[in-house]
Amino acid sequence: MNINGNKSKLVSKYKLNKGDNNIKMIIKNKIKDLRKMFDSCRNLKNINELKYLNTKYCTNFSYMFSNCSSLTDIKPLENWNVANGTIFLAMFCDCSSLKDIKPLEKWNVSNGSNFSNMFDGCSSLKDIKPLENWNVANGTIFLGMFRGCSSLTDINPLEKWNVSNGTNFLGMFLYCSSLDDIKSLEKWNVSNGTNFFGMFAGCSSLDDINPLEKWNVSNGTNFIGMFSGCSSLKDTKPLEKWNLKENDFKDMFRED
Repeated sequence: MNINGNKSKLVSKYKLNKGDNNIKMIIKNKIKDLRKMFDSCRNLKNINELKYLNTKYCTNFSYMFSNCSSLTDIKPLENWNVANGTIFLAMFCDCSSLKDIKPLEKWNVSNGSNFSNMFDGCSSLKDIKPLENWNVANGTIFLGMFRGCSSLTDINPLEKWNVSNGTNFLGMFLYCSSLDDIKSLEKWNVSNGTNFFGMFAGCSSLDDINPLEKWNVSNGTNFIGMFSGCSSLKDTKPLEKWNLKENDFKDMFRED
């Protein structure tokens, strides 16, 4: 079926905003913007036909599957060409049933600049190993990327991520209440980071922040609540080497 790359006609045709369980379409058009295509389709489960969707020309994937709370199987996306994608903002936000993201393993996100809230609210997500080899070197905004991933315990796959161009890390791991080990972030280059507001806030299982001791946060301007709600945290002395102003240091642990 050809709908001339018109997203609004596609949504209307299949009443996607009403959350139909099935998508019957073969789209091979040069769609450049898939923003909010299936936003709030809470009953959406079967996206098998999306394997035919031509994403080669798409730059904006923001909110594409946001609030698709019944979605569990994204295998049809595994061969998508997202190489031109720059905005992945909240793409899978609040996909609370999503556990398996292996189909994203070979995605080329090297042009991505905005990864804000991409997996925000994916409360069933435990394994992010498929993201291990993602090239996020052009990423500047990582705001809330894993916010509310309350089942996430292991972030070792992020160890080799190049976040050196990142400026905004606000709430990146906010409310990751099962996260207890951040050693994999030890060698992250966050020297361009300015906003660290609430980055680990609500990580109530986190007890060791020694791995962050050598972080260069000299360009940081906002550290408010960076570790607020980290009730298991035992020692804050490693961060004294960050050479922050006294108020900034206190702000990191503010609870209000």
